[in-house]
Formats: sequence, C-alpha cells, structure tokens
Amino acid sequence: MHKRDRATARIVSIAVALLLVAAAATARADAKVPSAPDDYFAIAKQYREKAETYKKEAKEHRDMAEAAKKSPANAHEAHGQKDPSVGKMVKHCNAIATKADALAVANEKAADFYELRGKEIKGK
Repeated sequence: MHKRDRATARIVSIAVALLLVAAAATARADAKVPSAPDDYFAIAKQYREKAETYKKEAKEHRDMAEAAKKSPANAHEAHGQKDPSVGKMVKHCNAIATKADALAVANEKAADFYELRGKEIKGK
C-alpha cells in the first residue's frame, strides 16, 4: 500500500509539472510585443493601475499595524508586559507594506518607460 501511495504521488507530480509547462508555453505564445503607440500607452496604464493597487495594499497594512499597536490585546503593555503576537503582527504588516511600496515604485517606473516609448514612436 505504501508503494502505491508513492507511485500515485509521482504520477500527480508529473501531471502537475506537465500542466505547468503547458501553461507557460501558452503564456509565451499569447505574449505580444507592443508596436503602436497606443499599445505602449495601454501597457503604461496597466502598470499605473498596478502601482495604485500596491499603494493601497501598503496603506492597508500600515493601518493594520497601527490598529494592532492600539488593540486591546496590547493593552497590558502599559503594565510592563508585551504581547509577542502584537509585535509579530506589526512586523509582518510593516514588511508587507515596505514590499508593496517597492512594487508600486517599480510599476510606476515601468509605466514611465512605456509612456515615454509610446511618445517616441508617436513622434512627440
């Protein structure tokens, strides 16, 4: 019975790997290189939207970190005791916020590039 479980796991692993390879090949086949100015502007818009999403994500996590610091779970800190779970949550939220900020900046830079390239092709 144990050998059957290992064999089944191997078959499932191979099937998942084949599906991932097929999905990657399809994604590459669907990829389109922009050529017209409007193509570049459309991509720039997508990057701007992603940047805004990441900025919102960062703000939400900063707000959660602040709420955690003020939460009743942290109330006994006034008596010299610290709740380690609050500190962990604050650290977690701040880490996500920092990474989301970095992703927002990267997406804004990509949007700037695609807008500039679109303008170059358009002749402006």
